[in-house]
Amino acid sequence: MLAGLIRRRWPLPVLALLLVLVIGGVALATSSGDDDTLVVYNGRSHYGDETVFDDFTKETGIELTLRGGTGPELFERLKREGSDTPADVLVTTDLANLWRAENEGLLTETSSPKLEANVPDTIRDPGSQWWPLTVRLRVPVVSTKRVPEGAITSYEDLGDPKWKGRTCLRTSNSEYNQSLVADFLAKRGPEATKALLQSWLDNDPTIYNSDGELLGAMAAGDCDVGLTNHYYLARALDEDPKFPVAPAWPDQDGAGAHANVSGAGVVKTSDKKAQARRLIEYLTTRAAQVEIVKGGEFPVNEQVSAKDSAASWQTVKIDPIDVAQAGPLIPDAIALMLDLGWR
Repeated sequence: MLAGLIRRRWPLPVLALLLVLVIGGVALATSSGDDDTLVVYNGRSHYGDETVFDDFTKETGIELTLRGGTGPELFERLKREGSDTPADVLVTTDLANLWRAENEGLLTETSSPKLEANVPDTIRDPGSQWWPLTVRLRVPVVSTKRVPEGAITSYEDLGDPKWKGRTCLRTSNSEYNQSLVADFLAKRGPEATKALLQSWLDNDPTIYNSDGELLGAMAAGDCDVGLTNHYYLARALDEDPKFPVAPAWPDQDGAGAHANVSGAGVVKTSDKKAQARRLIEYLTTRAAQVEIVKGGEFPVNEQVSAKDSAASWQTVKIDPIDVAQAGPLIPDAIALMLDLGWR
């Protein structure tokens, strides 16, 4: 088309105007086709949630572009892109990642009667910058072959000297461990938390890079007690009911098991905030929650039950993470872990 216009030998001012109109029309057509498309930075991309995003599009007609990555990777990407980010929604794992995004000013306040009806206030962000999607417990786990039932009943028991050389932990750069320690700092104080972590490290734990790797090592006999998110074990038991590791629910006569969350927030610079809010509302509905918890996590919507191996665990007494207090203590948690030599 442009070549044809040029061959007609239009006067240069007229040709320039035509070029502007043609290019502008192409740009307009391109942008108008994306009016209802949301870009989602999805830190849950390895949790098998694709179906629920497809269902949202079928129900609302709003198209989604999903861009995956780990929670820390997506936080750094959002931070680096700043106001130029194409992202409309951040879906991420763990309070540490949610707090970092909120603290950096990357999210915006979002609320609605639907969200308030779907999500209990005990696990919400007080500032409504993000909304939880699932609950995950970080708890001690034990070998069913080498550890007697009832031998571990608290987080303190992981520091019992009888487990020296028989324990395993995940690295200190795990956001799950960072959030756990931040919550301990908020609720137990710095001295008690330091003493607790020191007792764990005094047992010379083997350090692993992932919860899945840790559970595999336990099953192979390389260690007898450890600490993981509950859904990793639920998945292992769903695949093999004879998997030789069991949860050791902590503090059931006291505060309960530490409960963290995954969640989602609307990106501050998004120009599609209403559509973005609709996505988060949908992710907390009963229909969506049924799909999301198929991987072993617990739902936030109280109308939904956990699945398979995790279903019988949903009555465990939990201690929800102190969202308001633990978030700001994450840097202190990291510093403490490193000072104690938790690599």
